Amino acid sequence: MEAEKEKLWKRKKRSSKVWLFVGGAAVTATGFIVIPPLIKKYTNKVAKHNSSTEDIDFDNLGPEIVRKNDDEKEEK
Repeated sequence: MEAEKEKLWKRKKRSSKVWLFVGGAAVTATGFIVIPPLIKKYTNKVAKHNSSTEDIDFDNLGPEIVRKNDDEKEEK
């Protein structure tokens, strides 16, 4: 009777390790296969939603000359 319990315990322990390995492999596969396309899809949607062209005056686009103060040059 003691030997049967030990065999059962060893089999259960081995089975739990197998399921742990299978679960880890499934999570890893999901992370490599499913998650990247979802990230790309939703980050593109967020970026398009956040980038608004309403504030840009396309009629008055041109080079802008920005002069630096002498104080800024001395601090560096």
